[in-house]
Amino acid sequence: SSAAASSVASSSSSSSVLRKCAKQRRATVMAASPYKAQDEISGRVVLVTGANRGIGLELCKLFLEKGNEVRAGCRVESDALAALARASNGRLTVSHVDVGDERSIAEFVDGLKAAGVEHVDVVLNNAGVVGSDGYSKWDLQSTTQEEMIYVFKVNTCGPVLMVKYLHQLGLIGSGTADGSETLVGNVTSKVGSVDDNGSGQGYAYRASKSALNNCNRSMQIDLAPQGVHFALLHPGWVRTGMTEGRGLIDARESASGLIRVLEGAFGDCEHHWFDYKGDAIPW
Repeated sequence: SSAAASSVASSSSSSSVLRKCAKQRRATVMAASPYKAQDEISGRVVLVTGANRGIGLELCKLFLEKGNEVRAGCRVESDALAALARASNGRLTVSHVDVGDERSIAEFVDGLKAAGVEHVDVVLNNAGVVGSDGYSKWDLQSTTQEEMIYVFKVNTCGPVLMVKYLHQLGLIGSGTADGSETLVGNVTSKVGSVDDNGSGQGYAYRASKSALNNCNRSMQIDLAPQGVHFALLHPGWVRTGMTEGRGLIDARESASGLIRVLEGAFGDCEHHWFDYKGDAIPW
């Protein structure tokens, strides 16, 4: 009985230490004024999913360079992300999350709360997939119900459920004492634009991104009164593992442009859809 009580006390003490350390780390980077959507992103708490490689990894690097505290989520931590965390002086922490699994998302957000995160200023829902096996099921004849559901779980359900659980636990939305807002950047693709579709194919991927665009609009309407704002982000055709090395730009150029979009460099990113260069995209 005494051993059990000691274990509970030890666990409680460890949680208290984690929360205290998190507050101390945030104090070293926290900006002087409450965050307002489309402000410069510096001295803030930023969450990035799909952080282990490609655009997500570069976003983490750039946010650290701008003096932010970064909470990174990914299915498998890469050597590059682990090295970045070790060199960050505690400003980058990495946790497991599979955005295609609702329970995993809930546990990830629970972990943020338990570690002492009180408010997330900027959320980058960056994790995504082209398909279950790259581009192998891109045309009509190879498209299956199973493939479409898999892609939807990651690309559409993942961002929506991340917002749901962050809001549910009070990490975004009303209740922030200083009036801080949150900006959620959902990384979509102009491949999801009906107007831009001039080449066909890509049934699962196109549809999942179109659906995300519509969900982004609904969340924008529902959570605006609570200070949660949303932006759609088109990263361009980027040379990453997801695109199998195909593309026109590298991940750092894309990530840098996306941050500029979120900071309002090209105009109101909540009511206009911009790509990484600031070019407007039709729906």
